Amino acid sequence: MSAPNSVVFLNGEEVKSRNPNRQSDVFEMNVSNGKVYPNNVSHSKPFKIFIGYDPREDLAYEVCRYSMLKRSSIPVEIVPIKQPELRQNGLYWRERGKLESTEFSFSRFLTPYLANYDGWAMFVDCDFLYLADVKELRDLVDDNYAIMCVQHDYAPKETTKMDGAVQTVYPRKNWSSMVLYNCGHPKNRVLTPEIVNSESGAFLHRFQWLDDHEIGSIPFVWNFLVGHNKVVENNRSTFPKAIHYTLGGPWFESWKNCEFADLWVNEMEEYEKAMEKKVD
Repeated sequence: MSAPNSVVFLNGEEVKSRNPNRQSDVFEMNVSNGKVYPNNVSHSKPFKIFIGYDPREDLAYEVCRYSMLKRSSIPVEIVPIKQPELRQNGLYWRERGKLESTEFSFSRFLTPYLANYDGWAMFVDCDFLYLADVKELRDLVDDNYAIMCVQHDYAPKETTKMDGAVQTVYPRKNWSSMVLYNCGHPKNRVLTPEIVNSESGAFLHRFQWLDDHEIGSIPFVWNFLVGHNKVVENNRSTFPKAIHYTLGGPWFESWKNCEFADLWVNEMEEYEKAMEKKVD
């Protein structure tokens, strides 16, 4: 399923992206009256967010994107990382390995390059649902670090995930599924297309181009792993701000009844109604 390319409805109002071909979506929030306007109204620099895209999870991507946009109180630029486009542009050429469960398993590490090694940018898998304002996440950035992420201690018991993809276990698993990149940090200039296309999974997913002290920590609620992390009753610090359906989400038939499926389905239905309203 593919949604119309360039329009989202927020609070009943049509909001158009800067680029009608939706290479990226840029929106700005006017704080004085709470309305969202096209990017050309303001000159503030948007927060760049790169979302991993896989055609098998197109709907997951759209819902992830929608959930971010409708809650964001800051300008954001959302760019899907699409492997065919990267290949066409000569930025990605490595062969897909048998253990790569998505098309963005390695292309995600092009984030600093795609952001022109400038400022802070975020990469996130498409199987996330955002329940909080990404401004809260951006406000956590600390220039002392090269990257920041949720530092999970996670070893899944399942042997498969999503639609039958092989489950792999390795150190720092899921650390790379949502990363804040200090793109201008000298160490991140290592992440050239040549390195991303040639280095091992261990080098990339374990952030081996960095020293441990250069990796900052983010609260787990920003990468809340369904089936692993738990909400503690009456403890708001454990309530998820971004749900990660890492084993598979409700867009897959075999995972339609997973934990927090109702939240994702509600967001999907709201997104689809917004798209229908746009067509009307």
